[in-house]
Amino acid sequence: MAAIMRDHPEVTAVLNKNNLGFGAGFNSGLNEVTTPYTLSISPDVEVELDVLHEMYEAIQSDDQIAVVAPALDVPGHGVEMWVMGPGEFNHSKADFHSDGAFCSWFSSAAVSLYRTEALRKINGFDENIFLYNEDLDLSLRLSKLKYAMVTLPHVTAHHINSGSAPPSVKLHWRKDWNFSWGHLYLVKKHIGPSVAFFKALKTIALKAPKALLYILTFDRKRTVRDGATTMGAISFLLGRKPNPRD
Repeated sequence: MAAIMRDHPEVTAVLNKNNLGFGAGFNSGLNEVTTPYTLSISPDVEVELDVLHEMYEAIQSDDQIAVVAPALDVPGHGVEMWVMGPGEFNHSKADFHSDGAFCSWFSSAAVSLYRTEALRKINGFDENIFLYNEDLDLSLRLSKLKYAMVTLPHVTAHHINSGSAPPSVKLHWRKDWNFSWGHLYLVKKHIGPSVAFFKALKTIALKAPKALLYILTFDRKRTVRDGATTMGAISFLLGRKPNPRD
């Protein structure tokens, strides 16, 4: 960041003193944007300039396109495209081949070019979500405004999943805790509180016994996964919000 500020004085750098989470951090930058389009690139993504050019050409083609994203080349997994159908609430990897650009009801925020006007209409990302699930929430809200979300399968960005921080037990705990809490938060927001309440109870009933079993069998990986998922659900029921230490 220091090098960018030194070599490109025309760039406005927004330096937050604390870790605000993905959505709030993005929004603090969005507040300074004066261009028609806003580019989001996660710290664990590498993308070439020609890919950005393709994305720019695509979003300019129709005023109803709110976001354009490339396919993601993930080490060990190959090229991935995440999609969701109308009325669905969970996104998944595409199991089809496409010869050209296509629309979906979900767009990953790993690397995306957004129409700034569309983001401002929905007030950007939901800052209650610290990390994970924020792009699903954004996609759901853009869909309600009848915006299109376009994927370009013929161009790719390199995405190292969870590559923005060194692997650790803490990192995996935080990831699973936030996945659990964030999913329940979205269920409450978009479907209803009672559905979220019973889904949280079901998650605890399913995952807590498994976490205890994995403790007894010294399976650290699964203990962290199911323990964090359980605690995320309990925290949701208690009304606790995510923070950088979760």
